[in-house]
Amino acid sequence: MIKISLLFFSMFTFLFSSNVSLQFTGVETEYINSKGEKKKITIEREIDPECMDIHIKNDVFWKGKYASSKVPKACKATFITSAGKVVFPIQIHKGIETYGEMEVMAFIKKMQRDSTMLFIDTRDEEWYEYRTIPGAMNIHYAYILKPKVFEEEYKASLSKLGIIGMKKPFDFSKARTILLFCNGAWCSQSPNMIKALLDLGYPPEKIKWYRGGMDDWLGLSMTTTRK
Repeated sequence: MIKISLLFFSMFTFLFSSNVSLQFTGVETEYINSKGEKKKITIEREIDPECMDIHIKNDVFWKGKYASSKVPKACKATFITSAGKVVFPIQIHKGIETYGEMEVMAFIKKMQRDSTMLFIDTRDEEWYEYRTIPGAMNIHYAYILKPKVFEEEYKASLSKLGIIGMKKPFDFSKARTILLFCNGAWCSQSPNMIKALLDLGYPPEKIKWYRGGMDDWLGLSMTTTRK
């Protein structure tokens, strides 16, 4: 009994000494809404209390269309399963870390006091304004992929990223550590932007990728800018 108690205590200590605890304690940040207003928001797991008592069993989670009829309506959501196709592996490039939700929260938290870090939503403006992860800045992936088409946006984006110069060879001595995402594991926007940045010479160790994107973020009931 003592051994079991000690094991539980050590597991509990590990849980709350790591990034995992952030989903419960929350991470405060700011974002700019579609009206240009700065809003404060706390990122956390947003789960209805009624959902906390659901027993994790096969006949509840995986029966039929996955959610059993026994599960309260507040604990169920519908989503599209036919969107896109998964073509990118977990490790998109040697030297680039792939993040999960807890690493994203830790990045956002650290970013509050570190101006060398930047969280980037690579989708287009319409998607970004409709709903995004709080703390993310919008840099459309096409601005980096097509510099001749989006010349002014391209220059502005390089400046935001901390890249010095407007043509190769660029100076990356002040390049920011960036975390990119788009709609999900099936979305090619953030991977294509990462490839374009690498082609410019951006240091891979300064690039992080949230592969799950909005799909996984919403699937885990994480806070977004849309109420």
